[in-house]
Amino acid sequence: MTTLLRGRIAVLVLLLWVLPLCAQEAGRFAGAIKTIEQTVAKQMASDRTPAVSIAFMKDDFQWARGFGWADLENQVPATEKSMYRLASVTKPMTAAAILQLAEHGRIDLDREVQAYVPYFPQKAWPVTVRQLLGHLGGISHYKNAAAELHITAPKSTREAIAIFQDFDLVAEPGTRYNYSSYGYNLLGAVIEGASGMSYGEYMRQHVWEPLGMHDTRLDDPYDLIPHRVRGYQLVEGEIKNSEFVNLSSRFAAGGTRSTVLDMVKFAHGLNTGKLLSRASLEQMYEAMATKDGRLTDYGMGWGTGHSLGHFMVRHSGGQQETRTMLYNYPCCNFIVAVACNFESANPAAYANLVVAAVLEEPANIVAYAPDKVSDAILLGLREVFASGLNDFQRFGKATSEDPAELAQAFSYFNQHVSPPALQRDHAAALQKIREGRHPVAQQAFSKIGSYMAARLKAKAGAVRLESYHQTGAIPFFHDYIALYQQDARHPATFRFHAAFEKSVQRWQRDWQRTWTPEVRALALAPRSDFAAVQAHLQKLFAGAQIYPSFISEFDEAIVQYMLRGEHEKALAAGETGTALYPSSDALLAGHGVALALFGAKEKGLARIKQAAARNPQGSAGAEGLNRLAYELAGRGQLDQGMALLQIAVELYPQTANLYDSLGEFHLQKGDRQQAITYYQKALEIDPNFQNAKAMLEKITK
Repeated sequence: MTTLLRGRIAVLVLLLWVLPLCAQEAGRFAGAIKTIEQTVAKQMASDRTPAVSIAFMKDDFQWARGFGWADLENQVPATEKSMYRLASVTKPMTAAAILQLAEHGRIDLDREVQAYVPYFPQKAWPVTVRQLLGHLGGISHYKNAAAELHITAPKSTREAIAIFQDFDLVAEPGTRYNYSSYGYNLLGAVIEGASGMSYGEYMRQHVWEPLGMHDTRLDDPYDLIPHRVRGYQLVEGEIKNSEFVNLSSRFAAGGTRSTVLDMVKFAHGLNTGKLLSRASLEQMYEAMATKDGRLTDYGMGWGTGHSLGHFMVRHSGGQQETRTMLYNYPCCNFIVAVACNFESANPAAYANLVVAAVLEEPANIVAYAPDKVSDAILLGLREVFASGLNDFQRFGKATSEDPAELAQAFSYFNQHVSPPALQRDHAAALQKIREGRHPVAQQAFSKIGSYMAARLKAKAGAVRLESYHQTGAIPFFHDYIALYQQDARHPATFRFHAAFEKSVQRWQRDWQRTWTPEVRALALAPRSDFAAVQAHLQKLFAGAQIYPSFISEFDEAIVQYMLRGEHEKALAAGETGTALYPSSDALLAGHGVALALFGAKEKGLARIKQAAARNPQGSAGAEGLNRLAYELAGRGQLDQGMALLQIAVELYPQTANLYDSLGEFHLQKGDRQQAITYYQKALEIDPNFQNAKAMLEKITK
């Protein structure tokens, strides 16, 4: 037998062995894929997204598909090979290159940035490479959106850095998290200075090609790029082509173009050590902290966090033409990539659909309590559950096994997550609960939660521990309490106070009755019959002190109905949501806006004020109302957007940005004089408001 023949037989045998495995894997995920395809189609119809491409990898199985039209005008279908702008999903790739150069001794993360970019001016404080990686360098984000986000001319690295090099730092480095695309552009210049290569060439040779990312590149409007998608925006309710911008000014922060397949390859390559050492990866995936001990929930190029206690990192992207999302669950061997060619799309919604289908878990599990004391205690449970399980999954053990540290952590919980503390000074106790997972509190909640996870796994096994991803924090606490109540040797210092134990027992009974398989499978959406949902859930939840929260789903429905101009349905969804969850500031705000714009203004204003009193930074705050006004205007409801801004300035008369927005809206209406009046008002409140300055200069020439 010849060598060639033996080789062909070997390949054939390998294929015969591999193909059944592939078929088995496909069969394993057949139900999930069918669910994804059905729910994606419904989501696209709901949000009007022209094209979505999705890929996921679970263990050794990979699936990818495109939906809709990559090019509406020419009816070109989207596929898994469609090339989208990645926007800020570029940032994890830039961070990987920095860490790679650090491993090779070409970059010291703790040196000042001027060591690699000597032309960048010195600032009031030193700025290090490490701080830039975590958005802790004090570098400004975009200041003058009218000028900085609409650049059409190509820019060199020096020209891109020159845009912001003279901006003052927004804070002393290390003291405040301030997301900054300019900071990542500066990291692109660091790569060039340390490597002696252009950013794009370094990325191609040392990041993309080694990971097999052959379809990833810097975007260039003049190159012929196979499978390039067209981008779209919503203008006065109609889908239009996106405006042209040249992304060379955002090169290392958001200047790439790629496919969902390559996005998955990138995350998988990191997780499997093809690019960075384990030590570098640990740094990359670890949340950084401010000098005063508060986690930023951002590592080096990745947002960090937890999804029902799963360890995960992620990054989103958004700019002209595109919206993207990359989820990475390293401990679950699970990656999800989503790209949309529509500026109004929500890529997280599509990613969450995939997570729910593949992991067979709800997107979120939140219990609702109508009183603020119980609600704060439930927040404490969720924080312990999520941060503790996250760390246990990541490290495979409790974050601390030191008896003194654990006793101190349990003492912190018992002191602050309690009715007496919350009744005595609710704001102070709530702040302590929110700080419980942070270094400022010695990460007490993570220590408690990971210790609980270790004990529960030792007692009941890994399968039982995994089940809490489907049931949530209350059963997790209930089972731990039951565990130590049956073990007289369990240290008293690792227990909760008696009143808390009784509350958890009551809540567990309510949760078992209300968190049913039917409720878990409930898929609320803007198209739902909310009257029927209300009748069913009110009957199910009757008499329960706590029950499942669908606040975010009702909130989304109210907003989507308003954006579509379906005002009666928005009002109905608001009535239903606030009836089920009367203390929710988000639903009070949404229903209040719907009433104020489309029903009874005074009643609506009262609800908005009620929501703002509960949460000044929420949907009823100045920023939340401003954001919704822009969404309404973008959907062809400019008059409603202006009316909402008028309500907002009544409530927040000293917020310059609201007057700036009114100036922009009046300009869109063609009312130049009114626009000037509002821009001038913005500058009266804040003389340094850059956008108002630029617009006044532009329209008064």
